[in-house]
Amino acid sequence: MLHEVNGKLHELGYDRLEELLDPAGYSGLLSRSMVDRFDRFSRALVQNRYHNGYPDLLPRGAYPGDAVQHGQQGGLEVKASRYQSGWQSHGPRAGWFCVVQFALDRDAAKALHDREPTTVQAVYVAELEEADWSWQPAAEGRIRSGTASVTGSGELKLRLGAVWIDPTYERDHAERVQHLMLSDFGANAEQLIIEVLESSLEPLSADEVATHLAGPANLPAELIRTRVVSRLRKLASSGEVIRPSRGKFASP
Repeated sequence: MLHEVNGKLHELGYDRLEELLDPAGYSGLLSRSMVDRFDRFSRALVQNRYHNGYPDLLPRGAYPGDAVQHGQQGGLEVKASRYQSGWQSHGPRAGWFCVVQFALDRDAAKALHDREPTTVQAVYVAELEEADWSWQPAAEGRIRSGTASVTGSGELKLRLGAVWIDPTYERDHAERVQHLMLSDFGANAEQLIIEVLESSLEPLSADEVATHLAGPANLPAELIRTRVVSRLRKLASSGEVIRPSRGKFASP
C-alpha cells in the first residue's frame, strides 16, 4: 500500500506519506490499514464499526452491526508504533493486544529521496492485564488526554507472543527479551531464592541456587549468578536465610 501510494505521490510531486503526516497520524494510518487487512482475512474477527470503539476488532457476530463503544466479549486491539517499547494506548485495559512495530526513517541528514522505506520489524500479540500498563494523567492546562504505556511486564508478554520478526531485527529482539527477563527475575529473585532453599534437603551454594533458578527463568545460570549472590547476601544479613557452612545457604 505504501509503495503504491508513495509512488503516485512522487509522480505528482508530493512528499511521501512519511513526511506528509505527523508521526501520530502516520502510526494511526498504519494501524487502521492493519485492522482493515485483519478484517478482510480473518474468519473470527471483524472491524469494530463504532467510531473509536474498543477493541478495534470484535468477535464476528458478537454485537449488533459489529459496533460497540466498549466491548467486553474479547477481540483484538491493534497498535502500530515506531518505538521498540513503551507502546501507548488511551487507557490501561485488560484484553488482547496486537502491536505492529515498524521502522520509520526520518533522518533529517538525508535527502527525502534517500530515506529508507518504512518496514515492519515485528508483530506481537498477547493478552495483557491492567497491571501491565502505567498511567500518565494529562498535565493541567494541556489539551492532550492522559496516556497509558505498556510496562516491562507487558512488553515481555508481547515479545514472547511474537508472531513474526523481521530476520534483520531478530538479534535486537532476542537481546530485548533477555533484558526484560533479567528485570523480571530481579524483581522476584528474593522470593524465588527462598523457595529454592526451602525445597532443598541440604544447603546450596550460590552457583547451585542459580542453576536451580536458570531453567524456570529461561536464562543462563551464569547470567543470573551475580544477582543471586547479591540477593543471598541481603537475605543472609536480614536473617531470612542462614549460612550453615562457608559458601552455603539454607532456609532457617
